[in-house]
Amino acid sequence: MPLTADTPTWYHLACREPAPALPALTADLETRVAVVGGGLAGLATALSLAERGIACTLLEAGEPGGGASGRNGGMVSAGFTRGSLDLARKLGLERARALHDASRLGMALIRARVERHAIACDLVEGVAVASWFDEPAALREEVGRLNRDFAMRLSFLPREAFRELYRSPRYFDGILDPEGFHLDPLALSRGYARAAAGLGTRIFANSPVHGLERSADGKWRLVTPEGSVVAEEVVLCTSAYGDALLPALRRAILPVATFVMVTEPLGERLAGAIRAPFAVYDDRFATGYYRPLPGGRLLWGGRISLRERQPDLAGLLKRDLARVYPQLGGVEVAAAWPGRMGFARHKMPLVRRLQPGLWVNSCHGGHGLNGTSTGGELIARAIQGEAASLQPFAPFAPQPVFGPLGRIAAQAVYWGHAARDAWRSRSQVAP
Repeated sequence: MPLTADTPTWYHLACREPAPALPALTADLETRVAVVGGGLAGLATALSLAERGIACTLLEAGEPGGGASGRNGGMVSAGFTRGSLDLARKLGLERARALHDASRLGMALIRARVERHAIACDLVEGVAVASWFDEPAALREEVGRLNRDFAMRLSFLPREAFRELYRSPRYFDGILDPEGFHLDPLALSRGYARAAAGLGTRIFANSPVHGLERSADGKWRLVTPEGSVVAEEVVLCTSAYGDALLPALRRAILPVATFVMVTEPLGERLAGAIRAPFAVYDDRFATGYYRPLPGGRLLWGGRISLRERQPDLAGLLKRDLARVYPQLGGVEVAAAWPGRMGFARHKMPLVRRLQPGLWVNSCHGGHGLNGTSTGGELIARAIQGEAASLQPFAPFAPQPVFGPLGRIAAQAVYWGHAARDAWRSRSQVAP
């Protein structure tokens, strides 16, 4: 079967959180706030609004979590795709800390909501970073700066200790983040939908929004194939999937493809290679990442491409796995799929007011699980009257990514960084 954006993922096959039965919009209605997009950004926004008693209607083109929200690696850690140390150099330490604290807000919201709403998403504590490079002094310094400047609780793991947990000849030292965690992202999406609906949010699936109009009275009208919604406020939460509705916003979203597979149960082979329950990613530019799943399976992902469709995707990812863990060469693959992430040119989310009554919570590629919840909470606060809540994200406005030329440039950047990483590690073989 060819792999497309609609290919079922392992999450769809194994998700323990049932899919909510949701109608399509078939009539005209009015609401205080309309949310466009039923991924985690839209669902988190709707849930934050519902928790404040603000009437909300959500319109989703397919089913909740059907895009990037239900297809990703499932890792949750503080920060953004653009690193906190880089943000400190650009914005100053105080403003970088405000952003870092905002990302932690999203993590706290996820934990609280999973517990409060009994979301069956198999949450497991701990995220580890595996160093691809023999540079322990630099890694120790990075850990120290993040702990000192951003109040993190990272632990540096020297290679002897790290290799006791991860039996790879490719790795050197590592970092353990005890505040990070991993989970089933499709289950989280469905759980958010169930929770928001339980608090009064009207959610309509299979209701793509084809038009956005502003009337003379300042209200917004959203047009779908079978009905329309008139709202005082609109929050746009589409990203790489779907139509951004505003030309300026559409031009600011760069879709980037990445890839994931899930193995068949590996039994003792997995236990012999990976001896910790944490999610893991490495420190290359185009990071590889993985996490153990219930039942002895392994989720493995990585790579960046302009093209979602890849010939023999499972074989490609199996070779990547065998490069890191030779003892896991030749594993059987249960499912492999592509995913599409949305990025802004500055590698930060778009969380802001675009026009009076029009907001955006988008472009969380790379850190979408915590970022979407952060963005939804801050926009809900702003709609409630706390305008200063969005101040940390003020420097990051939509910027044009120049369409196909931007995608070609992104691919060239990836190849350049991949070549640089290969050069750095060319003579480094872990003991």
